[in-house]
Amino acid sequence: MAKEGRGSRVGAKKKKGEKMLAGTADRPRGAASGIDPRVQREIGKHLRAHYQDVLKEPVPDKFVELLQQLEKSIEKKS
Repeated sequence: MAKEGRGSRVGAKKKKGEKMLAGTADRPRGAASGIDPRVQREIGKHLRAHYQDVLKEPVPDKFVELLQQLEKSIEKKS
């Protein structure tokens, strides 16, 4: 029989949309990730720099069309 390790969620109920992440069950919901805040800031800084050009790219026409269709669909339901 396998032993339940620290952070095990056996028997725990999962809320709709909640992801089961290893080692996070013993932390309160919304608690810090355990990564040093300075490290998080550095990761964020590098990710923003890496994706800066992507943010400047125009939205593809197909996405614009899909968003327009979605808006029309929502308006019909209202």
